[in-house]
Amino acid sequence: MILARLLSKELLELGITSIYSKRDSLQRIAVDVLIKELKLKEGEFQGKARREELGIRIISGKGEDRAQATLSQEGREILREFPKTPLFVIDLGFWNYHSEKEKKRLYVQVLSSVDAIRRYLWDYNISLNHSPFKLTSIPNKVRYDVKPSGKAIVLNPYGDVVATDELLRSADTFILGGIVDESGWKGATTALSERFGYDFPQVRIELRGSRVGVPDRINKIIEIIMEVREGKSLEEAIIENQSSADKYLRILRDGNPEETGRWLRASEKVIKRAKRILSRTRPGSSSSPQ
Repeated sequence: MILARLLSKELLELGITSIYSKRDSLQRIAVDVLIKELKLKEGEFQGKARREELGIRIISGKGEDRAQATLSQEGREILREFPKTPLFVIDLGFWNYHSEKEKKRLYVQVLSSVDAIRRYLWDYNISLNHSPFKLTSIPNKVRYDVKPSGKAIVLNPYGDVVATDELLRSADTFILGGIVDESGWKGATTALSERFGYDFPQVRIELRGSRVGVPDRINKIIEIIMEVREGKSLEEAIIENQSSADKYLRILRDGNPEETGRWLRASEKVIKRAKRILSRTRPGSSSSPQ
């Protein structure tokens, strides 16, 4: 979204209102420009108009519609300036503490984090620190071992500072522990911070006073932060990125399926499931403790 706006502005300033590309959005076109080091080649290119976005018509395939430019290895350089912040540092220094199953889950989260940031910025805005591997399974320009700069915070589910919209919008660097622990290692992020010298505020994300129901996957946290920086409230961003399991756990925690389910916008299936469990555990039910 952010790169899409920059690309649109640059193209319009050049008098270009149409571009030929196999990509179907300006954001994806912009990411291609930066990852593949493509340039703008002006000319006449024919295809079929797919959509118009931010004043630019995207044309692809075969057809009679005309585009004024395409992307190529030769031509005019574009997008030479792009946002350097926020930076998301994913620290994988505790990789070897994970089981093989956890390592696979963590690797998937790293890949998903690249996909997540590309919806707003691009690979430059992610750094893998203390990583035992290079990300080679997809073409990318992720960075490695970049030192936190500017206003930095550590995202820690047990941190002593509660995240606010303003805090998430003003930070320059977000440090996330590359940790997937099915056994519930509560102090993992704190231990990682101490081990690698992240002497920054430890910030936890809450939803109406509780961590329960806040997505814990790295890629989802990045999505939440970017949506807040794009103007959504933190609560709205959390709710939009919750899985059904996140909503279910929060409903169980609050104990009010109808009320909590309503503001979480949970499906009827999730609400009914929570009701069944709660009915078994409340005083007076056949399965409640006596």
